Amino acid sequence: MWVIALHCGAGAVAGATFNVRTLIALVAIATVECLVAAAINGLSAALLSIGALIAVQVGYLAGVYLRSALERAGIAQPSVRPEHQR
Repeated sequence: MWVIALHCGAGAVAGATFNVRTLIALVAIATVECLVAAAINGLSAALLSIGALIAVQVGYLAGVYLRSALERAGIAQPSVRPEHQR
């Protein structure tokens, strides 16, 4: 169960700090983790790893929400990255 909590925390930190490309990288790492756990330990470990994969995504959404709430409260500054020029 602590694995799911760690993955959720990692997703929340990524959501509050980084953009969506970081989420894609985290999901890729968690997917590899899931496949390795299934190959080594069987189905029960694979199901726990799938829960961790979902926890990364839920944590990311929680981090994004936390960041927007802090920006609205005036505690955090919005990102000032310029948009891509085409």
